[in-house]
This record gives sequence, C-alpha cells and structure tokens, in this order.
Amino acid sequence: MSSTGKFVDANHASMRIDRECLHDATFNESAEEQLEKLTPGGFLHYDYRTPMAKEKRLPDQFHVVQWNIERGIQWDRVKDTFRALKADILILQELDINCRRSGYRNVAKELAKALEMEVYFLCEFEELDSTLRSPKNAVGPLSQPTLHLDSRSGNSGAGGISGQRRGQRHFHGNAILSSVATLSNVTAIPHYVGLDWEKHGVKLREPRCGFRYFMRCCIKSCERENVSMPDLYLYSCHFEIFCGVLGRARQLVDVLRDANALLKESEGMDQQPAFVLGGDLNTVVYGVVRLSKTVANDRMRFLSIGEKESCWLQRKILSRGMQWVDGAEPASQLSNIVSTLRRLYNRVINSDTMYRLLYGFSPEELEAMDNKSLCFYDPSDKVRSVTLDNPDFYGFVKGKLDWTLLSNVRVLPPELPEDIVHRLQESGSITSSSAESLRSGQPVPDGYVLFNEDFSASDHKGLLVHLMQNPGKSTETYPGDTTFRITPVSNVMFLSFLWITLWLVVAVFARSIINRNL
Repeated sequence: MSSTGKFVDANHASMRIDRECLHDATFNESAEEQLEKLTPGGFLHYDYRTPMAKEKRLPDQFHVVQWNIERGIQWDRVKDTFRALKADILILQELDINCRRSGYRNVAKELAKALEMEVYFLCEFEELDSTLRSPKNAVGPLSQPTLHLDSRSGNSGAGGISGQRRGQRHFHGNAILSSVATLSNVTAIPHYVGLDWEKHGVKLREPRCGFRYFMRCCIKSCERENVSMPDLYLYSCHFEIFCGVLGRARQLVDVLRDANALLKESEGMDQQPAFVLGGDLNTVVYGVVRLSKTVANDRMRFLSIGEKESCWLQRKILSRGMQWVDGAEPASQLSNIVSTLRRLYNRVINSDTMYRLLYGFSPEELEAMDNKSLCFYDPSDKVRSVTLDNPDFYGFVKGKLDWTLLSNVRVLPPELPEDIVHRLQESGSITSSSAESLRSGQPVPDGYVLFNEDFSASDHKGLLVHLMQNPGKSTETYPGDTTFRITPVSNVMFLSFLWITLWLVVAVFARSIINRNL
C-alpha cells in the first residue's frame, strides 16, 4: 500500500516501513526537515531525555499508560495528567501536528519536551483544510468558522480545500514515548482493510490523505536492568470506526499476524519476547449504535445483537482456538447433557466453515487469527468497563473502546504513591472513591487504573497498568479465568440453539406419537 490511502493487497503480507536504523539516518534531521518530508506512514522522532535518564534502564516492573488524548485539544490537562502519573511508557492515539483544533501545536514534540521523554510519532493522515470541516474538526483557516485568509494562506481549491504550502500542512497520528529505555526497530505496518479516506473523507466532512497504520517499537535486552530479559515489543493501534465490526476484527488480525511472526523467531527457545498492545480499538457497536449506518455498516449489526462488540471480539477473535474451562456444575445427567450440547455448539459455531459463512473470513485470515501461542489478554471486565461515554448521546453511546492487550507479562497491583493519587484526585482525573480504593490497596476492578474519569482532558478514559515481564513463555502468564469475563448474554446464540433443539426434539417425539395413533 502506498501512502495515498488505498486498500492493501493481502498478498503483500510483508509490506511495511522498516525503521531499524533511524538513529543513524533520518532522525538526525532537524525538526523542520522532518516535518517538510513527512507523509502518511512516516515517522517523526524527538528525544528530550536528560543525559542521566539515558543512562538508566527499564526495570522488570514498569508502568504503562494507554490513552486516546483526543488530538491534544485539552493540552494543559493532558500534560498535567502525564506529569502526575510518571509512567515509564506512554502508548497514545490521536496526536495532532499544526492543527487549529489543538492550538497549532506539534503535540508529540511538546509532550516529549514537557515530560523529558523520547517519542516516535507515526503519521496516519495529512489533514486537509476545508470549509467542509466543522469547528470540532478544524485544522486550518478554511475550517468552520472560516478565518480571514491573507496572501500567505493560499487560495482554496476545488471543494473549498486549501492548498498546502510549506509550514502549513496538518498531520494526525499515534505515538509511543519512553522515559528511560531507548526505543528501536520502529516499524509502521498498514492495515489490509479500512476506509479509503481520500474517497470518503469529503462525504464525512473530514477530508484527509492517508490510511490506518499500526506502529511497533522494541525495547531490547540491552535497555533493561536485567539484560537476560527477552525483548519487549510495544504496539500503538487506532482501529477504524467506519469499517464495521468485521473490519476492526481484521485489523486486530493484522497485529496478531505481525506478533506471531516475531514470536516464531524465538521458536524452540526457553524464553519468548513480551508484547504490550495499547490501542483505541473502537469496539463501540452495541445498543443504539447499531442504528448508525456509518458505524454499524456490516452484517454484525444484526449477527451480534444482544452482545457488546468488546465481548464479541474477545469471544470470536482473541479466544478462538483457546481452551474453554467450564465452571463447576452439579454432577447430574441434565448438566452433563447441557455441557455436551454446549461443546457441540461451540465446535460447530466456531469452526472454520462457520467463520467463512457467517463472517466472510478467508483461509489466510483464519490461519492468522491465532492467539494460542501469543496468549494476548486484556485484564478488564469486557461488560462493565467503560472507557468512553459520549455526553452528546445521553449515555446511550458508551463502552469499552480502549484496550491493553498483554502477552508474556503479568499485571501487578497499581501501588501508586500518595503524591500521585493526591494529584490525580485533586485534578478530578480520578474520583474520591477510586482514590480511596488505591490508598487502601483494594484490587482495581479492571486490573488497571482508569483515569480521566470526568472526561475533562479527553473523550476517552486513560488506562494505567503496572506490569512485570515474564522471562519464560506466554502460556505461563495467561489468566484464563479473567479473559473470559464477558457478558452473560454472549451465550444468547447458544441458548437459542439449545431452545430450538429441545423444541425440535419435542416436535419429532410428538409427531411420532401422533403418527402412531393415526
């Protein structure tokens, strides 16, 4: 796929932008030169770590933040929140560069400078200024409300889209920041499925050039306090909201495909690398969202009725091929029958044939949809966890959109110092009840700390997770009981199947009796 935002040919599975020699080449350029050459799929790099920080190494236990910062519009709140958290690694989505809606800041650069961190910014889109853009999505003077244009701003082109002159281009993308460890092997990988923004952007009143990518960085063993620790890979993902549930499922498969390829390099070894995937996966389809043809635009608006998209993604993609452990049941003939029928149902409904018929997955996608070796898991409750609650829809549009998928790492209690808890509570980022729970050492409901609970800094909550990397294999850290905490109505299809089967048995039995008596 080129940087023009066209769909990617699935036959080119190895297509990627490999940046393994960044420190020796591209990123020795000045900030202005980097911006001038930037295109979708390209990187910016800034390093504001102090000399002392560069000498430090990442310990076995570390804190990671995952957060969609909504373009950095609430700049001061975002910056102050990060300063309070003091995390080792930040995995972020929706960072603006030179956009009116975010004060024309280079958000990635200014964050790295304010926090004294190293950052890699991946450009997904070059935003085009246009009179079509609403104030919320304004990137330049043409966006509504239109500002006065002088001779330096250039004339608007077809469709009211302004020309992009030097120093006036607008970018949007994702980033990974590190406080001590140096990031390496930075790679941008295009998704195979997504929205063609060059074609549909004008219809959505958000004209832009580019495509959805996910980025990967590596923290190598030499950057660790324990140099025998395997490599740690970090992903930042922002899945497309306008490509439907199945499109987002395929975008997750893209990441699984890449991670499995890395895992194969350690095949036969006693140690495996660890993976931390942070992302806004936009798992929003549930309830009234099904009525939106722009968001719920595939067959899943009907096939997943009664189930949240986050639960469906867990059941059908992340848990595919994994061993399901039934809970303890009374040793009775009825329970054995129900258990047998459940296993039969799961075997049929989760077969390759049904995945092809129901969801349209190709044989290659089914092969890549493999989490058995990686054992990715998100520690949260997929039903009750809420990371987005849009006030414009009065509580009807909310759910778990933001994920931390972990492989070969263990989740530890947060153990936040009092000064951090106090600053978060004082700023309103966490509620009083959350602060008291942290102070008392009570287990956090989702396995991680949710902050920005009042949504004052972004339209998404942030996730702070305390991790410890495992030096062995990912199967040793997979918490099966946690991973399957999904909605009880996720079994609605099984219950329907069971109910219909019972009625068919009754109908056949009744018919045989009637025929016998006639």
